[in-house]
Amino acid sequence: MTITRRHITLGIIFIAVSLAAVAIGLKWSDARGFGDTRALLSRFPVEDSVVLHVDFASVRGAGLLSDSKVPLEPEYKQFLDGSGFDYRKDLDSVTASLSKSGNFFIARGRFNWQKLRDYAAHQGGSCYQDLCRMQGSTPERRISFLPLREDTMALAVSTDDLAATRLTKAGAPVTAQLPSAPVWISVPGSALHDGAAFPPGLGLMLSALTSADRLVVTVSPSGSGTAAKMEAKMEATCRTKDDARVLASQLRTVTAKLKEASQQNKQAQSDELVQVLMGGTFDDNGARVNGSWPFSKNLIASLTSGI
Repeated sequence: MTITRRHITLGIIFIAVSLAAVAIGLKWSDARGFGDTRALLSRFPVEDSVVLHVDFASVRGAGLLSDSKVPLEPEYKQFLDGSGFDYRKDLDSVTASLSKSGNFFIARGRFNWQKLRDYAAHQGGSCYQDLCRMQGSTPERRISFLPLREDTMALAVSTDDLAATRLTKAGAPVTAQLPSAPVWISVPGSALHDGAAFPPGLGLMLSALTSADRLVVTVSPSGSGTAAKMEAKMEATCRTKDDARVLASQLRTVTAKLKEASQQNKQAQSDELVQVLMGGTFDDNGARVNGSWPFSKNLIASLTSGI
């Protein structure tokens, strides 16, 4: 067969189209990976950790991240002025893994990488190629961050100032079923024992949950129109049906104690979080305990005021 110029031209076109198809496929696969929470979770260290996911785009769309009238906290204002980053406007989602070895975050949004690099340098840190490192609030808290792509940041707070690089590679796919709510947190039973690390009312509530193997809490809108509110739902997995029945009873008892304490404590009466916890209802179903706490959108505004 004689190879003509036409054959060469067709060959070049075929190769070009094939390369374009591969590039489009890789780009689609990459975008799908960074938009898939399971894929993101496969990048985190494999250990028993608290896992958190917040879909800020959905939360913002629900009008829950309006500008606060309370003055910004000084440290956050300093960060905002220095980096030009405002989570209320620029952040779309955060997936995090929190454990004793460090806190790891993958954030998607709009980042001014040059300003972030400059901010790290102004705080006494340094950047080499894509990785930036800086000192945290204490000597053992070393902050590192780098871009996984233009709209995705890997960030770590750990004793290892290279920890963010652990998020650059995906591991084995996560097969566990994940909540569909815009905000959720999954807590292993081992992390529920340190009640002293939480506010008084919440610490008392968590003290009843130490028998659970894992706790999952989701937050999502409830109702519609003017009657729309928010609702936190809990699912606690226990070892046995008897454990679940006992846990549900303990949670009802703790809720009753909070109500009694609130009647005698004026500070508790004005604490919005305590008021929400007092409205909890619980039931057990097999080896699981379900709970729910309705609350108003004002609580989120109160908890995020000044930041």
